[in-house]
Amino acid sequence: MSLSVAVGLQAQSPKKLSLQEALDLGVANSKQLSLSESKLSEAQAKVSEARDRIWPDLSVSATYLRINTPNFSLSDNVTNSGSGSGSGSSPLAAFANLHSLGLAQVTLAEPIFAGFKTRNTRLMSEYLQQAAQYDVLTAKSKVKLNTAKAFYQYYELLQTRGVVQENLKQEQQHVTEFKNLEAQKLLARNDRLEAELLVSNEELTLTEVNNNVKLAEYNLTILLGLPSETTFEIDTTGMFTTPALSTWDQYLQQGLESRHDLKSAHYQVQAGQSNYKIAQGDKLPTLALSAGFINAYIPNIVTVTNALNAGLSFKYNITGAIHAGHTMREAQARYQQAETSQKILVDQASIEIKQDYLKYQEQLEKLAITNRAIEQAQENFQITQNKYNQGLVIMSDYLDANVLLLQAQINHTTAKAESMIAYYELQESTGNLQ
Repeated sequence: MSLSVAVGLQAQSPKKLSLQEALDLGVANSKQLSLSESKLSEAQAKVSEARDRIWPDLSVSATYLRINTPNFSLSDNVTNSGSGSGSGSSPLAAFANLHSLGLAQVTLAEPIFAGFKTRNTRLMSEYLQQAAQYDVLTAKSKVKLNTAKAFYQYYELLQTRGVVQENLKQEQQHVTEFKNLEAQKLLARNDRLEAELLVSNEELTLTEVNNNVKLAEYNLTILLGLPSETTFEIDTTGMFTTPALSTWDQYLQQGLESRHDLKSAHYQVQAGQSNYKIAQGDKLPTLALSAGFINAYIPNIVTVTNALNAGLSFKYNITGAIHAGHTMREAQARYQQAETSQKILVDQASIEIKQDYLKYQEQLEKLAITNRAIEQAQENFQITQNKYNQGLVIMSDYLDANVLLLQAQINHTTAKAESMIAYYELQESTGNLQ
């Protein structure tokens, strides 16, 4: 019995989690990243397939047929011709006893010129593979950003709950004190009711915060690929290092050079160009070298062994060349779409970097302001409390000072978490969240 209780307690113990561990788990268990990696594997397979096309086509075939006894009706001319030859029968009479035949063939074909389609197909596959590699890095960066945001939001809610719980405990203690003062006729009933109303409001706030904590915790378990019943104990080591803000131009230049989605778009354009060259190849003739080896056996008629053949084949598909104009226009349109999409993405990246830069700047300012505000609120509360104890201010002033202190504490906790989220968003938009 004691063993089962111990196991149960161990199973329910919170998982200690640092930011780096959360990022590692998020990457390791991301379904979105797994999807991107599978697309990369597909692109790599297409590159291998395209590279294999430089090898000649080698085929081996063998055929064996059983034939029923055919009925032959030979004309008199054929019969007389056969009798005149002195053979005693027509040469075609052997087919009357034909019951089977066999054929074995080995063929080797090597395109010498195919309108550069093989080369451009390989180049297009390689460009698409490189684009897929950068898509994986983009997905990995976004997974890390989403994980970091979920981690800091969860921390923010935990800290907020702690502040609300502590404040609620103090307010409940005040209510107890005020009831005693009211019983001694030293406090008006209205003041005690005002304190109780503040407690009720705090309880409502705590209920809402508790619900948000549970939701954030569940969201974090999903992102990290952990069981849904997992609870966490946050390790805050290294969580709040906020580097100084560089200039906007530096972030913009860095983002345009380092963003993985922009690099992917560049290779998509290169692939579109190669695809256009493939379409151009349909307007050109093809030249191929071929060789073969044939063995044939038709009983009582003919036996062919070691029949070798080799030669060149030239082909120009006139109809295909005409239709190639349509294919080229389609490929040209897709190429232009890829170029335009790349330009749009550059504009969107610039806007995103600007937004994240301004947001991080704003959050750093908010962090400094809330840091001063919490010092001011603490000092204001202490002064108001002393005045209240001396009977210099009324109860509502004292309660208002307490509310201001609580709000300042919550605002500072929020600003700390939001400044780090803004920092990670700026890192992701500039391509530095590796």
